[in-house]
Amino acid sequence: MNRRHFLGGAYASLAAGHALGATQPVDLNRGTYKGARPVACPDGSVQLRINRNSRGEFGPEGEFVSEVIPTPGKPRISWTPQWITPQRYRKHPANPVYGPAQSGEWDNWTNGVGILRTADGRHYHMYYADQKNGIGFAVASISQPTVWQEHPNSPVLRPKGAPHWEGDRLNQPRMAKVTDTHWRMYYTGWGDDIWRMGLAESFDGGLTWRRHSDEPVLPLGDKGSPDSGAACVPMVLRHNGTWHMWYTATVTRAQGIRICYAVSRDGVRWEKHAGNPVLPTIRDSKFETFVVSRPCVVIEDGVFKMWYSMRGTAYRIGYAESVDGIRWERSPISPILDVSPGGWDSQMVEYPEIDVVDGVYRMWYCGNGFGTVGYTEGIAETSLRLQTRSGPSRAPDGKWSEWSTPYVSAGGEASRSSPNTYVQIRVLFRSSNPRLSPSLRSIELSQNG
Repeated sequence: MNRRHFLGGAYASLAAGHALGATQPVDLNRGTYKGARPVACPDGSVQLRINRNSRGEFGPEGEFVSEVIPTPGKPRISWTPQWITPQRYRKHPANPVYGPAQSGEWDNWTNGVGILRTADGRHYHMYYADQKNGIGFAVASISQPTVWQEHPNSPVLRPKGAPHWEGDRLNQPRMAKVTDTHWRMYYTGWGDDIWRMGLAESFDGGLTWRRHSDEPVLPLGDKGSPDSGAACVPMVLRHNGTWHMWYTATVTRAQGIRICYAVSRDGVRWEKHAGNPVLPTIRDSKFETFVVSRPCVVIEDGVFKMWYSMRGTAYRIGYAESVDGIRWERSPISPILDVSPGGWDSQMVEYPEIDVVDGVYRMWYCGNGFGTVGYTEGIAETSLRLQTRSGPSRAPDGKWSEWSTPYVSAGGEASRSSPNTYVQIRVLFRSSNPRLSPSLRSIELSQNG
């Protein structure tokens, strides 16, 4: 998918009186706070968040003003925000938007969709699996993400059957782009009731497919390792020259299904993370007792954002964030997508697939029985805004500028304050949900240009 990828800065301290170098972090522990404070977080970082009241609820707003920072000229400002992604969703009134009723006779179970944008930037391809006949796809306009028509090439990949490791069932196509026309499909085969992962490739923008190899692209782990019983259903994306994979894994299903992590230089040969799993089950939880699986990851503003399936008594959809793709903090909202009071998704919701269009978080997901597709959009409840002011003196006075209008791009933006010797940064936190707070992980100043 054509997503904006930004990389934020590391956290460190800016010594008082030290002139601005090529890149300098702003010390979030030095400044003034109103309704916000530094918080030690599960991944070991210190972040700014809105204060909680005695009931543990976040307030509606907070503010941080940095110390006065020496800075020649007009610096470039970048920052790493967290927990500003929607965690409440509005389901489409026409759900389900796609399923066996709209697809061809070959398909009786539209399962586990994977979605990519086409090269023209105006259409989606949605790939999905039938129970026995393989993988096909449908097409929609990006302007109408709920109106799908099956492509006549479907199915584009059929199972090889026993005794091949794929068996007679392919499942859960997950998609990745190498170029606009070279696409990859990481799919799951169910031969011998063991879940393994295969790789198919398309060189015509997803119209036709062929297997990369007759062997699984990611082998099972050694006996007793976290993925010795299954390595399947991944999320794969390329970021900063490295291919990242988060995949579904288990030793035995009775022991639980978790999410593991691997990296690659080419998207074909993978090195598994030594500390797997990176997102385990939580045995004393209501919703993540037995399964966390089938992740969908987006990278924005230096933050890895993961939507995933989870199961206690039945499937729901959860959410987590990370800055390294390894250490994850789960959302305090669980689940972020729940079942409906009645109808096609009243028993279970699972298998999220995300695309972001003009700031709107679009999610496709499956409902009861795994084999029908619905659509929902995120509702933002938190925000984080930065402003600056500048002046010629170390102490703000009448010669200093007013606070600027809020900055737009966390990935980096030239200062809007007039060129001066000193600058200050103000951060405004807002939340309309007492269970959520936006979070500021870091701010960096660098020489502009």
